[in-house]
Amino acid sequence: MADTVPVIERVRDDVWSLAMPMPRGHLPYSLLSLLRDRDGGLHIVDPGWDTDENWTRFVDAVAGIGASLTDIRSLVSTHLHPDHLGMAERIRAATGAPLQLHAAEQDALDAQEKNPWTDESVARQLDDWGVPVERRDGLTGFASNAPTSRWVTADRLVADGERLDIPGFDLIVEWTPGHTPGSICLRDDARGILLTGDHVLPTMHAGLGLGGATANNALADYLGALERVSAFADHEVLPGHGYRFTGLAERTHAHAEHHRRRTSEVRAVLAGHGELSTWEIATRLSWTAGWENLRGFFVFSALSQTAMHRDYARGTPGVE
Repeated sequence: MADTVPVIERVRDDVWSLAMPMPRGHLPYSLLSLLRDRDGGLHIVDPGWDTDENWTRFVDAVAGIGASLTDIRSLVSTHLHPDHLGMAERIRAATGAPLQLHAAEQDALDAQEKNPWTDESVARQLDDWGVPVERRDGLTGFASNAPTSRWVTADRLVADGERLDIPGFDLIVEWTPGHTPGSICLRDDARGILLTGDHVLPTMHAGLGLGGATANNALADYLGALERVSAFADHEVLPGHGYRFTGLAERTHAHAEHHRRRTSEVRAVLAGHGELSTWEIATRLSWTAGWENLRGFFVFSALSQTAMHRDYARGTPGVE
């Protein structure tokens, strides 16, 4: 609320939340979780952005709860973005702790390494979306400067419904694709907590399809995953950004309605104008900042979301 980076917070007797500042100014911080097992070992969820300042912040936080780097036993990232995975390699190198990811997220990382995002690939995408040549200023040069996830290979791949090996915890993997293909939440019923990464957030709606192309429509995946986690309505949510909160059922409903309203808007445009390019659809939609005020990556993101909602509205295979 004060627009500052909070100090470390003790969420449960054996769970802490540590804010990790983010560069570039889009969001002020992500939230890293530290879990102390019954044997004194530490387990890290969502290592933050990899900077020297964050490394010092992390080391100081570990010391502040009476532990050391030698106590770290495992790492797990809810998804591949650099604010959730970035510092994993540095922690792994310093401690030998194994890194865990969902199998679909490792596949997405491997695909990004094989086919990196380039200005040329962005230009081809703009062609597919029907972006006029005279409106491409600022849209073709940002790929080389965009934040990307450093390629890593997980030591262990986790699956939906699996229980993580953390003594004294009953931490269950919930596969929640949509934001990225292998996004996961982590649920501990005894403690009444659900670590959601970017799947459910308190003050913003996370973008979808931000882990590369998939066979399924990311919106369809996301809506299904929202419905599954809404069953744990009595759990306190520990999100990847913002602050912990209760009211999971209400928040998942708000996320779903946000996207359904957008799909309805896209359907109305298609019904009124027939066959249109992605660009032509996007220019007819309502945007919080106003279409004319979007620039660079935000135009690219808006076009990507428009294409996803168009495909969903048209009845992508696998979408009910």
